[in-house]
Amino acid sequence: MKERKIGRRIFIIILTLQAIFELVIGGSLLIDLPATLKAGFGITHTSDFDIIGLALGLYLLLLTGLMILSIVWTIKRNFSGITLGIIIGVFLFLFGVMSFFKTGETGGLLGDSIRGVITVVFAYLANKELKKVNG
Repeated sequence: MKERKIGRRIFIIILTLQAIFELVIGGSLLIDLPATLKAGFGITHTSDFDIIGLALGLYLLLLTGLMILSIVWTIKRNFSGITLGIIIGVFLFLFGVMSFFKTGETGGLLGDSIRGVITVVFAYLANKELKKVNG
């Protein structure tokens, strides 16, 4: 009987796309904070933003690293990759919801929350597939 792997593959693809997205944004914040603030968020740069830009850029690189780790572990059929993916998905969901309540803008709610839910759903499907394969 052929092993069903579609949920795991989609989970890996979703995490890969998100890791690329986070890497680009995080790298942009670290390389050219003024341009990234203006283009991405419509915010005019002042020196007050420098430490926040550094922290946010490094945080996004850390998130990228965690996503890559989740991908590697999932490819190796390690349940830790699924668990880490679920944690990342829940984090993204909560970030989107909390940013909506804090700012009233729907961008985070529609972007991050939906990414988080999709990540958790496919992590769940990947988990079910791995349980069948690993017994």
